[in-house]
Amino acid sequence: MGLNDNELIQRCQTGDMGAFRELVQKYQSKIVWLAFQMLGNYEEARDVSQETFLRVYRALANFNLNNNFYTWVYRIVVNLCIDILRKNKHNSKPLSLEEVGDVDAQDLPAEQYVEKKELSAKVQQVLRQLPPLYRLILVLRDMEGLSCKEIEQIVGCNHNTVRWRLFRARQIFKEIWEKQAAEHPDEDWSIADFGS
Repeated sequence: MGLNDNELIQRCQTGDMGAFRELVQKYQSKIVWLAFQMLGNYEEARDVSQETFLRVYRALANFNLNNNFYTWVYRIVVNLCIDILRKNKHNSKPLSLEEVGDVDAQDLPAEQYVEKKELSAKVQQVLRQLPPLYRLILVLRDMEGLSCKEIEQIVGCNHNTVRWRLFRARQIFKEIWEKQAAEHPDEDWSIADFGS
């Protein structure tokens, strides 16, 4: 059985690079996925992941073990993504199917795989049109599955604000989705089989 986060952090604080590598391995794919959902660009998401772990490494010696490592790391990712979004404002470059990385081809018939990739691309297209703070809340809650309490800690606002932003994000997402569906009646915009 592997070590928990606090045990790994304690080892890191004594200079154990193997423990740091374990933390990176444990969280890297989650960080890249979250950054990709926020930014819609896989290369930028990988860059955010690297910068996140650089910041974690520099600050780990002073990390308070009473804090939750997972939410601390997510807060770093979120802040880096928000900084990038502010710098880029709106990057209107459309996503290609190859850039959508959250659908695994294993054990899926080719037709079903293509359908899932296309649906993921459409979800990304709509997500990119949401204001960053709403996109963040929606991704963390509905795609990442975090609780509102965990999201509070990540974004630094109270429970009511998180719930209101989540409600509003879902409304905006639905409005944009329905608008896209109306503008492209020849495409399948059914979202019934998309996971929450």
